[in-house]
Amino acid sequence: MYVLGVRADKLTDNDIQRLIENQVPEQKTLEYKKELHFAKDADKKEFLFDISAMYNTDGGCIIYGIEEEKDSNSQNTGKPQKISGIQIENTDKLIQQIEDIVKNNTEPSINHLVIQIISIEEKMILVLGIPKCIGLPTMVTFNQSNKFFKRRNSGKYAVDVYELNAMFMQNQMLIQKAEKFRMERIQNVLSQNCIPNLHVQHAILIHIIPINFLENQLVDFSILAERFTTKMRPIHARGWNYMYNLDGFAVYSSEDFNRSIVSYNQLLRNGSYEIFSSELFYPTRHNDQVGFNGFDLIQEVIRCISEGIEILNQVKIEAPFFVSFSLHNVKDTIMDNDRRIMGRFSKNEIIFPFILFPNYESNPKTLLKPIFDILWQSFGQSKCPDIP
Repeated sequence: MYVLGVRADKLTDNDIQRLIENQVPEQKTLEYKKELHFAKDADKKEFLFDISAMYNTDGGCIIYGIEEEKDSNSQNTGKPQKISGIQIENTDKLIQQIEDIVKNNTEPSINHLVIQIISIEEKMILVLGIPKCIGLPTMVTFNQSNKFFKRRNSGKYAVDVYELNAMFMQNQMLIQKAEKFRMERIQNVLSQNCIPNLHVQHAILIHIIPINFLENQLVDFSILAERFTTKMRPIHARGWNYMYNLDGFAVYSSEDFNRSIVSYNQLLRNGSYEIFSSELFYPTRHNDQVGFNGFDLIQEVIRCISEGIEILNQVKIEAPFFVSFSLHNVKDTIMDNDRRIMGRFSKNEIIFPFILFPNYESNPKTLLKPIFDILWQSFGQSKCPDIP
């Protein structure tokens, strides 16, 4: 839900003016509407069809209050001509109406809309940011219409049974491609093919994978990256450095005595974010067994994921994300919580399932709690402690 590289809720009046001045045409992820109506049933259907079509395609923005140029036949050309504005009597009421109409008349329900109202020369513009579908496609259920729509550059269209089947298959394909990417990264990292002189005896790996990475986009952060060095603090790092590499940009921490890298955060060129650390593991007081502190792990995982998602926001990588973490070379290591042994790992490698972060407002503590529960249960506990 970006326009001119700006997220829908960050758009300003200057951004809207640029759309008109530069004659930015409609496309799959951008549509202009002169008016906003949904009082009548027919208008409400069209409103829902427009939103569901964009949701089922790539997400995007619908901007209400923009009049398009006409051709010689008085048909809209898709190019913005001027700001016409819409009438809004009560902002809060309108936002609530939009959210209720969309939520109650789509199945599965479309949530996490971004709604912003911008005033330009005393005219009101409504920007509706629509996320990209990452699960089952949604259908409009208003008045038992039960229709699925998608969008092309020139507008929406009802899908046929063959395309509908492909839409249902798409979610599984996304997960499979994300899983393939994750496993390839794990293998390359642990084989020391990504970061030189990496300490991999015991390790944790975290991946934040945007859905849009599947489009093979290459992020150019050659100018921006160095600004992130203070915001990309690796796990347990007290001092750190940065480097550009074939994969993108990394901030890393190393051991003083042999200069081996023990933690790093890597911003990958396809918009993914990778976190690695062997620093969570240490010789414990229990017969020098290697262990880790479970409470410390939770805090550091949440911190790094939160910071990583904020970095992706700043380089304009669009949500949603698959987030996961995995533990490697951990057989017989123990959870050592405040000098109390909670148990030991019986497997050498533990790869937790993906967790979906639908937007930038997603709460890592809430979403990751089931994964932390699984971790504690692997040591015979019922669940992990409450996360402060």
